[in-house]
Amino acid sequence: MKLRILAVDDSEINLHYLRRILESEGYEVENAADGRSAWEALVSGRFHLVITDLRMPELSGLELLRRVRAERMPVGVIMLTAYGEPTDALHAMKSGADDFIAKPCDPDRLRFLVKRTLERRELIDELEQLRKQASDSYHFHTMVSRSPRMRKIFDLIEQVGPIGSTVLIQGETGTGKELVARAVHAADTRRNGPFVALNCAVLNDALLESELFGHEKGAFTGAERRKIGRFELANGGTLLLDEAGDIPASLQPKLLRVLQTGQFERVGGTETVQVDVRIIAASHKILEQEMKAGRFRADLFYRLNVIRIDLPPLRDRIEDIPLLATHFLQQHRTEGGSRIAEIDPEAMQALLRHPWPGNVRELENAIRAAVALSMGRVLHRDDLPESVVPRSAERRRGSALIDIDRSLPDVTADLIGQVEREYFTQLLTQFKGNVARCARHSGLSRRSVTQKLQKYALERDQFKPSRRRSPIVRKRIGREILEEHEAKETTDLQPVTVVS
Repeated sequence: MKLRILAVDDSEINLHYLRRILESEGYEVENAADGRSAWEALVSGRFHLVITDLRMPELSGLELLRRVRAERMPVGVIMLTAYGEPTDALHAMKSGADDFIAKPCDPDRLRFLVKRTLERRELIDELEQLRKQASDSYHFHTMVSRSPRMRKIFDLIEQVGPIGSTVLIQGETGTGKELVARAVHAADTRRNGPFVALNCAVLNDALLESELFGHEKGAFTGAERRKIGRFELANGGTLLLDEAGDIPASLQPKLLRVLQTGQFERVGGTETVQVDVRIIAASHKILEQEMKAGRFRADLFYRLNVIRIDLPPLRDRIEDIPLLATHFLQQHRTEGGSRIAEIDPEAMQALLRHPWPGNVRELENAIRAAVALSMGRVLHRDDLPESVVPRSAERRRGSALIDIDRSLPDVTADLIGQVEREYFTQLLTQFKGNVARCARHSGLSRRSVTQKLQKYALERDQFKPSRRRSPIVRKRIGREILEEHEAKETTDLQPVTVVS
């Protein structure tokens, strides 16, 4: 199927020019003579791209763009601007235009922008589809996945959940072992009973025994009253022994007895306690290897290893990264009240390239941090933590507002230069000359922002609020100390001017 483009202009000559260029590239083109007829065409038909003039009677191109974005139509928009309209072009970009081009359009530039915008919108549409799928067929309890390996695990959970057998979950840190354990519990006939979890790696031998089995009053110094252990708390439900590979050898026989008989005594007590608990053990260690090394009892291993679930690391199921990223984006933007709505394709590519040693947990933390730092509707690559996107080398986004093609005609390049200068002037005004915040908001590195300011002769100090120091403070700290103090307050390497 041909890609459909809607060309909108009140000039018949311009429409004919656009149609001739675009149809020669194999696109199907429909013309509209004004914004109102263009909107009617968009409502009634399916288009992949709109190329519209800014200034038109009745309904302007800017109003048409705002309607398209308000209705979240899956269509790209390129604005046509006359030479000398940098402010209009800037408003169009801020309202959600994918790109802009000055009239008269250079054919090669037009072909390039159309191709790039259509490719970008295709990625955005795919991410939107993944977002819908995240709450649909790929959702299982509190987990999402499209990976065949994970889908098999989901099927296994549904199969073994009602059986009540002991389950051993193995996987690297951050792969979601507790989520799997909770899903097993939810599929069990004990689902209405308690789900109790204990990390066996964070307590010493004595404390772990007390946490598991409880203790009687006076069992040891500080035991001022009876304590109910996790086994009793989980009675009628499920007990997750997280990091079971770290259970000390001294406690393994007592744990084995509970698995065999459901009976134990509290620390310092003689009364036998009977419980009905499903045990789920989880470990980032391979318990079979621990058993062969003599660090884990063989009989306990075989008691735990009735049903085993091996969780794959995130690097082995990269097809889940876009799905998980969009899932976490929706989750944390809702929690934090953020207006961020989507992930930029370049940011998604950075997520796909990262090896994720911390697995799903690291990915969730990265998205949570990015949502907190992002100031716009789109999560960009430079919003991601430095552990995911190193800042050592300059990383630029493919933004049309700041991506100047050196081969552009002088007229178009000059227009973009005007728009850029206006854009960075507004940034400096908004953030009071703070280069770091300008960089974060624009998606550029601080070095790139500094270069832009030098290019357009924009002095950041002109946008900073005036600060006055009392004569007493100036006299006390002296000129050299004052210079050092103000240098620490600045966000780049520009020299500090000290007023005597």
